[in-house]
Amino acid sequence: MKPIVVTGAAGTVGSHVVRTLLAGGRPVVATDQLPEPGVLLSGLDRLDYRRMDICDLSQIVAIIKDVGPEVVIHMAALVGDWYNLHPLANLNTNLGGTLNMLEACRLMDVKRLVFASTWALYGGLEGTPHSHPEYKPVPEDMPPVLVRPYEIVKYSCERYAAWYRKMYGLEFAAVRFGSYYAAERMLQVEARSSGAFNDMIRAVGNGRPYRLEAGGDQGFDAVYVKDCAAGVTAAALAESTPSGVYNIGAGKASTLLEAAAVLRDLVPGIDISVGPGLLQAKHYCALDISRARNEIGYDPGFSLREGLADCLSEIKCWKTRLGHRC
Repeated sequence: MKPIVVTGAAGTVGSHVVRTLLAGGRPVVATDQLPEPGVLLSGLDRLDYRRMDICDLSQIVAIIKDVGPEVVIHMAALVGDWYNLHPLANLNTNLGGTLNMLEACRLMDVKRLVFASTWALYGGLEGTPHSHPEYKPVPEDMPPVLVRPYEIVKYSCERYAAWYRKMYGLEFAAVRFGSYYAAERMLQVEARSSGAFNDMIRAVGNGRPYRLEAGGDQGFDAVYVKDCAAGVTAAALAESTPSGVYNIGAGKASTLLEAAAVLRDLVPGIDISVGPGLLQAKHYCALDISRARNEIGYDPGFSLREGLADCLSEIKCWKTRLGHRC
């Protein structure tokens, strides 16, 4: 069984992808730009970790040549508002790095590249059945609305991957994650906002009050990070990925009021106050996951309640392990 190479393995979703693959008995070579695996990969005995810069094509080719994978999973990317304010850095690393991965896979005869995309491509939904209050799930063939450099680059990566498939026969699967939540997002100060939902979970995990004046009626596709990892794994191991682009989410909308109610039930006595209304962002939606179900066998394993319960349990474990508050 050939190893699967995972880039961005030290990140939130990437680390879960590594753990999911290993739990399924798949050999993995984890790569990231850190000199050591990092805290999110801690506890994995005999992990094959390689330091790799996705902006260095020769380094990528050398690692892929040494490993000989049939599948590469590309999770590495720069994120955060800083990179929207500095589009050239976004372009060089996120698009340039993905092009390096595509080229290295072509040169080394890799069968398939799976990489992370985003639900944020779906914009301009207000006034349609896909927005409040109906939240009809959005399919992958919805025309993208690209505003920020982050979405522009992510969609460009998808189109370049489609070109590599057409020209060179390289299979690809772009997985568009929903609004994911994870214990690991509570543990680190990120360069970007994690959003009201993750802020709420962070407060509950730390036993602090949470106040949101308005936004409780906002619907969004709340997908647990372990389901994101399951979707990536499904795309990597599927017999084929004919459509190339797959929504990975819960497949339905949840609201912040619903999430707050679940958290109150899970942690009696917590102090959460969420007012009605919508958030200012206009592109929240639910994702249609029927294509992922039918083509790659993805099916979310966590309901909102199950995901939040597991997430709070994971926060406690991480806090105990690291010996500090999130």
